[in-house]
Amino acid sequence: MTARDNLALVVLCSTLGYEASSDNLKLKPLTTAAYTKLEKRMDSVDLMPSVFLQEKLSDISGLLALTEIEIEQISSLLARADRLGEELDRLAEKKIYITSRMQDNYPTKLKKAMGKSAPVIFFYCGDINLLKNETVAIIGSREATDEEKDYTAKHARISAQNHRVIISGGARGVDTIAKEAALHVGGKVITFVSDNMTGYIEKNAEFILWDKMLALSSFHPDAIFQGYNALERNKYIYASSDYAVVVSSGDGTGGSYKGAADCLKKNYCPLYVKDNGISTEGNKKLIELGGISLGSKHERINM
Repeated sequence: MTARDNLALVVLCSTLGYEASSDNLKLKPLTTAAYTKLEKRMDSVDLMPSVFLQEKLSDISGLLALTEIEIEQISSLLARADRLGEELDRLAEKKIYITSRMQDNYPTKLKKAMGKSAPVIFFYCGDINLLKNETVAIIGSREATDEEKDYTAKHARISAQNHRVIISGGARGVDTIAKEAALHVGGKVITFVSDNMTGYIEKNAEFILWDKMLALSSFHPDAIFQGYNALERNKYIYASSDYAVVVSSGDGTGGSYKGAADCLKKNYCPLYVKDNGISTEGNKKLIELGGISLGSKHERINM
């Protein structure tokens, strides 16, 4: 895959280069599902994404059997291609780069676990090779109890000392506690961010600079918080992990529970669930769904 192919994917599948509040509301990037269908058609006629930057759309629309709606959408996306250069330069100054599903440095475990439902592109900042290490996701509520905080910190420290990279969602509560505990003992952390990636990078610049942390997002680096983005982000956490530990999943209705239940359903990774006699209702439900019971001990989990 060439750099031009990668640029074409950015043009087609990202919101870079326009402001939704001021541009045509029809100017929406291709969803993962929409691009996957287009990719299948490109493969059938042996075309690469760069064809959209090299040829007139009218010359290839018939070959790709594009509908009128697809032609209108892709035409609008291509029309802003010139604006992307400035945006990409701005991101590069912040050390934010882009990888796509066709590149070698794309998250391998995630791609294997999610297949064609994996995001077409990821923005990233930091040492992307951290993804090649053994990884553990530590999951839990924003409103953790003191006991849950202690449990989280212990598990994160021991995992880091056993050379496992902690995967986090970057939220307050269990996510942040696991991140800070791992970094405190010299460990490394991968964070999948669902909003304000640029702000997260600024707050953690020291750790990113010293290759202790990698931040990734499938959403615009300046995106504001959206609940559905956070739920989507949770999939990437599980799909990139060798295993996950759920510390707390509330009453079984919130995002922590839904993400873990989806992990079990999709079989993204082995799922361990805190079960030490004072676990939440959500944790009990997850064990009933097939989660692996995990007690108070924090010794290395053998895979």
